Amino acid sequence: MPGIDLFVIGGSAGGLGALLTLVRGLPANLDAALCVALHTSPDSPGFLPHIVARATALACEYARDGETLRRGRIYCAPVDRHLLVEGDQLRVTRGPRENGFRPAVDPLFRTAARSFGPRAAAIVLSGSLGDGSYGLAVVKQLGGTAIVQDPEEALIPSMPQSALRSVEVNHVVAAGEMAELIVRLAGKFSEGEPEMPPPASSGDPAERGTDLAIETPPGQLTPLTCPECGGPLWQHEESRQLHFRCHVGHAYNAESLVEYHSKHVESALWTALRVLEEQAELQSRMAARAEGQQLAAAAKHFHRRAEDSKRQAAVLRGTLLASPAGNGEPGQETD
Repeated sequence: MPGIDLFVIGGSAGGLGALLTLVRGLPANLDAALCVALHTSPDSPGFLPHIVARATALACEYARDGETLRRGRIYCAPVDRHLLVEGDQLRVTRGPRENGFRPAVDPLFRTAARSFGPRAAAIVLSGSLGDGSYGLAVVKQLGGTAIVQDPEEALIPSMPQSALRSVEVNHVVAAGEMAELIVRLAGKFSEGEPEMPPPASSGDPAERGTDLAIETPPGQLTPLTCPECGGPLWQHEESRQLHFRCHVGHAYNAESLVEYHSKHVESALWTALRVLEEQAELQSRMAARAEGQQLAAAAKHFHRRAEDSKRQAAVLRGTLLASPAGNGEPGQETD
């Protein structure tokens, strides 16, 4: 197996703890660079490099656009920015969100694969849904190494499980064993091993951002719509992964798209419930007013409509509360 020059790491909920465990065992003279994309809120205070630096002997910093990769360093995706790899340089962009996130894991993985080929390794850590699976498949397809945190020990196992379902990975290990694996894999190619492919050209959707609005995504147009912008989605299969992208550039794997649509359905149902309950309240008030004016027929009419609205609301509330995702009013969640 060729030596690995670049390790790209992605995670979401629970990923920070796994990352800190991983970096604690890395030596200061590690013969490789590490790039990290963790799902964070756009309102994050931006302390990730400081937190990571306290746990490792390696220098850690937010990546800067155009910066040249250096061995023995950890580069983190800045808040609300994608981190990409172009040749031996880093790109930091505000391209469209993928799987609902910026930074997202897939753009980092796939651009690293296209730039480093068999000299890249991708690591999927704890997190929900399936961001990273598509990028991991591209890494594997281009000769790189696929590593996944053992789902049994991941705080949130969905991302590792999705990766294992989608990709024939090379290593499944606990976070505490990853440093040893990285040290073993890191290093320059020996004579006779594959050469690094030429630097990938510009053009990744996460890099070109809203320029994509004038282009048609690859694949087949579907009747599905983008949860973020409402535009049509094109279906594309690459590395045996089903992928959806709108003309603006928002992208989803199938699992993330299902989850987004489910959340929208639930939100719409809660809105309908609120409207029904308000309607019942308004009709009850109108019935009381009609009774006060001795308008018996009108009062009966409004009472009947109020009862109908209450019955509909009760059925809808029961359906929502019985569903696994219906435990509480809808809210904006950040992984």
